[in-house]
Amino acid sequence: YNQKQYRFYDNETDFQLSFAGFRAVDDAKAVFEDAAAKEGCDKALALMARMEAGEVINHTAVKAESEDRQVDHYNLRLKEEKVTGKSLAHSLTMWEEVKAVIERIENGDITNEAGERFTDVVFNGIGGSFLGPLMLIISQKGDEYNTAPDMKVKVHFVANTDPETFDRLVSRNNLKNMLMVVMSKSGGTSETLGNWDTFSQEVSALGLAPNRHLMAITIPGSFLDGRSKSEKWVHTFNMHEETGGRTSIWSAIGAVPCAFAHIDFAEFLKGASHMDEMTRRADAPSNPAMLMSLYINHLLNKSPKNMMVLGYSDCLKEYSHYLQQLYMESLGKEYDIEGKAAPHGLTVFGGVGTGEQHSCMQQIQKGINDTFVRFIHFRHREADYANAKAGSMGRQLLAFVKGTELALNQNGRSFVTMTFSKPNPFNMGMMVALEERVVSILAAFWDINAYDQPGVQDGKLAAKGVNALSLAIENALVAAKAFTALSVTDTLSTLGVEAASLGDNLEWLADSLLSDICANGGVQNAYKLSAKMSREWDAESCQFKYTWAGM
Repeated sequence: YNQKQYRFYDNETDFQLSFAGFRAVDDAKAVFEDAAAKEGCDKALALMARMEAGEVINHTAVKAESEDRQVDHYNLRLKEEKVTGKSLAHSLTMWEEVKAVIERIENGDITNEAGERFTDVVFNGIGGSFLGPLMLIISQKGDEYNTAPDMKVKVHFVANTDPETFDRLVSRNNLKNMLMVVMSKSGGTSETLGNWDTFSQEVSALGLAPNRHLMAITIPGSFLDGRSKSEKWVHTFNMHEETGGRTSIWSAIGAVPCAFAHIDFAEFLKGASHMDEMTRRADAPSNPAMLMSLYINHLLNKSPKNMMVLGYSDCLKEYSHYLQQLYMESLGKEYDIEGKAAPHGLTVFGGVGTGEQHSCMQQIQKGINDTFVRFIHFRHREADYANAKAGSMGRQLLAFVKGTELALNQNGRSFVTMTFSKPNPFNMGMMVALEERVVSILAAFWDINAYDQPGVQDGKLAAKGVNALSLAIENALVAAKAFTALSVTDTLSTLGVEAASLGDNLEWLADSLLSDICANGGVQNAYKLSAKMSREWDAESCQFKYTWAGM
């Protein structure tokens, strides 16, 4: 337990990392003395040095999957300006500029058409643009963040294209006093573009000017940048093209929500910068990210494992979701950087302890041994309440942390424990920066590119094909005569709808789209159909039969 290779402690911040529960490691020294491990460490350090120097490292030999660009999130909190215009100092200047704009909104210097203050702001983004800001706000303000006394403007998020969520947002709040911040590097992200278009339509329907209710966070020269500036939106904040979505929290994507929530983004940056300094160390036992990566890699080499993240504080409610994207989008790859088929990945799930113990821990403790557990907790409490069984609520929470660790140890399961002083912005910056560095190191160990996401693009492209099919069916129904009890295949044939690009997938996709028309054809704005389509289940042929009343 007290071996150097099993523990890491930072005296300056009271951060502690313990691997005493890594049961797969029989001899910690062997992990570090292994020739392949040493080579991997050297390769990882070299990769990160190249990254911070501004070299193009987002590259894979598979041309269709390679973005071929720099990766700059480490530079955004680097004390030294290795890449022009990117450093901790530049990010702190950006933060001051962001605060100045948001203060003008809060103080009523920037208003709506009627000269009234804005009461609500909606952050419209998906992926890292959504997960990062939400995670950070909840970490500092809790679930009920809009009830905090310093929240002068209420904060809302839209990410998914869920019409019912959007309806609740616009029906429960006053649109004339609402701003939307559109967060997208390009402005072409389907979900974000759809929510932006719908918001603009709703604002226009009230006789208001959308440009007076819109702000943007995007890269210079993008479609969104052009629209926001030509239409004279309230304000446009720029970010760098080299900042990936899942690490965009260090840019205006994180700064603008923090300004509205009165969270000290400067401390968040400084915490990350401090962790970065520790995770650049060449001596592995003195480098917390290298320690973590070596142990995880050693464990995965023995057998495939999932990673469960348990944060023993409600302020970490969204943290495991944030890590899910960071790890799985970065490490889930089909090819290595040379283009050879080499599938890799690390499945991440979790939530808040002790709640997740009641949903997952039975299997982890007693079922298949396919998961290692990451514990995160804080030493200092701002409040506590008496508890007869444990002495206090806080002590009971600590007992659950240590009791679960003990049970895992007794059941031969592996775990890692991270302890921070308190969940302030500085420590949250340290926490996120550590995970980013672990991702970079594991990617170097595995010879994969952690900074592209071709699988996400696959889904986006496929959705376009489904949209085209849906519109083709809708347009064909407008002109179609009535028909009764036709199978999916016969319905498509009657309508004259074809989609050769979908091949064998056409029938089951069309079945879902026709079923949606049956369920939602009469919902306002859903379809341009004045007649009704219905379906019946045919047990003999094991399929739905569709009936169309005709327009």
